[in-house]
Amino acid sequence: MKLRGRFTVTLALAALVPIVIAAVITRQVIAASYTDEYRETRRSVEQSMLREVARLSSQVHAAVASLASPDHPFVGGLLRELVKGTLDAPTERRLREQGGPVMRGLSLQLLTLTDPSDRVMVSPHNRAEVGEPNPVVRQRAERTKGETYFVREKITRGPTVETVLVAQAAQLSRDGRFVVALWAGRTIDNELLTTVRREGRIDARIVAANGDVLQPSVAPNWGDLSADPPIRIPLAGPDGVPIAFIEVAVSDNNLAGVLREVTYISAGLAVGALALVVLAGVFVARRIARDLDALVEGSLHAARGDLDYRVPVRGQDEIGAVASAFNFMMEDLRTSKDRLVIAERIAAWQEIARRLAHEIKNPLTPIQMAMDTLRKVWKKQHPQFGEILEESTETVLEEADRLKRIVSEFSDFARMPKPELQRVDLNDVVKSVTGLYQGAIRVETKLAKIPDIDADKGQINQVVLNLVENARDAIGERSDGKITVQTKLGDAGDRAVLIVDDNGPGVPTELKDKIFAPYFSTKLNKGGTGLGLAIVHRIVSDHGGRIQITDALGGGARFLIELPLRNATSLLASRI
Repeated sequence: MKLRGRFTVTLALAALVPIVIAAVITRQVIAASYTDEYRETRRSVEQSMLREVARLSSQVHAAVASLASPDHPFVGGLLRELVKGTLDAPTERRLREQGGPVMRGLSLQLLTLTDPSDRVMVSPHNRAEVGEPNPVVRQRAERTKGETYFVREKITRGPTVETVLVAQAAQLSRDGRFVVALWAGRTIDNELLTTVRREGRIDARIVAANGDVLQPSVAPNWGDLSADPPIRIPLAGPDGVPIAFIEVAVSDNNLAGVLREVTYISAGLAVGALALVVLAGVFVARRIARDLDALVEGSLHAARGDLDYRVPVRGQDEIGAVASAFNFMMEDLRTSKDRLVIAERIAAWQEIARRLAHEIKNPLTPIQMAMDTLRKVWKKQHPQFGEILEESTETVLEEADRLKRIVSEFSDFARMPKPELQRVDLNDVVKSVTGLYQGAIRVETKLAKIPDIDADKGQINQVVLNLVENARDAIGERSDGKITVQTKLGDAGDRAVLIVDDNGPGVPTELKDKIFAPYFSTKLNKGGTGLGLAIVHRIVSDHGGRIQITDALGGGARFLIELPLRNATSLLASRI
C-alpha cells in the first residue's frame, strides 16, 4: 500500500474510535434519560391511581357511616318505626320512595337496606330485590365492620339490568334490640380512569380476576403502548381476595424506536464524520504524496544526469524545506559535475594523447632505423644497397599503414555519429553476427522471444560483433573454447538483455573498472588498440542502456548489456 493509502487508513482508524465512542455514549445518555423519565411517569401514575382508589373508598366509607347513624333521618326514622311498632305498608312504601333521593343525595349508585329479618326493604338500584330475603348484607356488615370493598353488582339502568363493579361498604345500625343492615356504594367507571388517562401516552382499563374486561381502554392499540406489562392495582373483595384489577399502560414513547432512530442517526453521523475525515485524509495525503512524487521525479532526473531539473517548492513546511534542500543539492551537484567533467575531459585527453603518442612512437622507431640504415649504406655505396633499400622501404610502408590505421580508428572513435533509431529485432542481429563464425569457433545462442527495440541497427551489430570478437580472442586456441550469446526480456519488462559469455581466463578484478576506458587493452602485444570495448560502451550509453562485466558461471568473462525497449525510457525508473 502506498503512503497516501496508509496515511488515509491510519487517519480513518484514528478518527473512527472517538466517533464510535461518542455515538455509543450519546445513545446511552439518551436511553438513560428516556428510561428515567418513563420510570418516573409509571411511578407517578401508579401513585395517582392509588390515591384515586383510596379517595373513592374513603368517600363510600364516609357516606355509609353517615347513612348508618341512628341520627340519620332515613335509617334513624326506620329504627324509630320499628321501636314504636308502627312500621306498616304505607310507611315501607314511603321509605322506598325516599331511598332513591337519599342514594342520589349521597352520590351513591347502590343502596340496599334490610330489616332485622334480613328482608330487603329499600333497593333503588334493583327494585326487584325489594321484599326478598338477603342475609348477605348483614353478613358482610358483620365481617367487614364498615370497611370498603369491591364487588360486582347488578344495577338497573333504564329498562335494562347490568352487572357493574362497585366500591361499597356494609354496616349495621342499632337501636336497642332492633338492628338493620345496609350497604351502599359507587360504581367504578370511566370517571375514575380518566383521572390518569393522557391521550396517546397513558390509558387505563378494569379487568376482572378471570381476565374479562369490565371497563375497556380508550386507545385501540392497548398492547402497543408499552413493551412493559401494565401497572396493576388490585381491587379486593369482601374476603380480601382481588376480584378485579385496574390496569394502567404507560407509553414508553416508543423507546425502542427512539433508540433505533438514535442509533441510525448516530451511525449516519459517524459515517458522515468518517467520510469527511477520509476525504480530508485523502486531500492531505494527496498533497503530501504530490510533493513526495515531485521529489522522486527529481531524484530520477538526477539519476539520469539531468542536474538542471528543479523540484517545485509549494510551501514552507518540512517537505518544502526538503524540496529546497534538494534543489540546493542539485545546484551543487551541477557545479561539481561541471568541474568534474572538465577535469575528466582533460584527464581523458591526456590519457588518449599518451596512448596515441605511444602507439605512434612504436611505428616511428622502425621507420627511423630503416632510414638511418639507408643513409649509411648509401654513403658507403654498399654493393647490396638495392636489397637493403627494398627491405627498408617495405618496413617504412608497413609502419606507415599501421600509423594510418591508428589515426583512422582514433578518428572514427572521435567522430562516432549519434544513433539513427529504428525498430530493430535484436535476435536477428545476433543471428547475423554469429553466422559469420560458423565453422570457425564454437558459438552457442539462446534467444528468447522479446519485442523489437528502438536502436541503430548498424551500431548494435557493431556491439555484438566487438563482444564476440573480444570473446574469441579470450578463448584463443583452446580446444574446449566456447562462446554463448543469449537474449531475454528484463525482469522489469521494459528492457532487452544481451549476454555474451566465454570460458576464457576472465578479467582480473582490478582491471574490470578500466576495461571500457579508451586505449586500454589486455592484448596490446597481439595487435589490439584498446578501442573496441570503449566503442561498445559508448554505443550502449548513446542508446540509454547499461553494460557491465562480471565473471561467467563456468569461469571466463560475462558481458551483460541492458537496452530500453523504447527510446528515452529510464531504466532506473522502472526498477523503483
